[in-house]
Amino acid sequence: MSYKESDRASRWRAGDGFDVDNYTWSLTMSALRKQAGFTLVEMIGVMAVIAILASVAAPRIMESIEDAKVSTFVQQVKVLEGAVAKYNANTGLWPTMITTSDPSTNPHHHQLLINASNSAGDDIAGWQGPYVAKEPTNPFGKNSYQALYNTTDTNWTCDVDGDGTADGRFIVYRADNVTDKVAEKISDIFDGDGGSADWKTKGRVKRYQGTSASIIAVCLARI
Repeated sequence: MSYKESDRASRWRAGDGFDVDNYTWSLTMSALRKQAGFTLVEMIGVMAVIAILASVAAPRIMESIEDAKVSTFVQQVKVLEGAVAKYNANTGLWPTMITTSDPSTNPHHHQLLINASNSAGDDIAGWQGPYVAKEPTNPFGKNSYQALYNTTDTNWTCDVDGDGTADGRFIVYRADNVTDKVAEKISDIFDGDGGSADWKTKGRVKRYQGTSASIIAVCLARI
């Protein structure tokens, strides 16, 4: 390096002119700042991609949750069906009603768990329960209702032979807060008639025909 070049570099470093070191540092920091974050356009692009993925995934997640609830309900029906049959085999009777009422005041509403023929708690001859580990809860809603009925009410009872009329007395398990879509899935599982025009009234699964359209009944036994 010539004297003039060396002298110029010394003066730059000394602050008497252009500072090469500071200039290099400034360029480096400027580049880092540019690389440190996303631009507004990039952020909008990322958010758009996330929104698209969410719109695709959300329905599938909801469908999976719905299917899990249906599976729980179907399993409950199968457990209750076996319990009712065993209860009848032991006692020669059918449960009168199973509800969510207080067992201490209505023990006869819990006959699969409690040996009680009436509200006084009198024994049932031949009872060898409990026939279920616990009474089921409605999987379709936290505060939803479910019950087991011994009934001839045509709003609940089934048209098993498909002739358009209810077929007498049944033990039915009913639950509310059930959408048409879910009810049809359940009907298809038990009756294989999902998609048919009369799935709501024929077979073991019946859509309640009264004022509440959210109730479904499944016939466990014809008696």
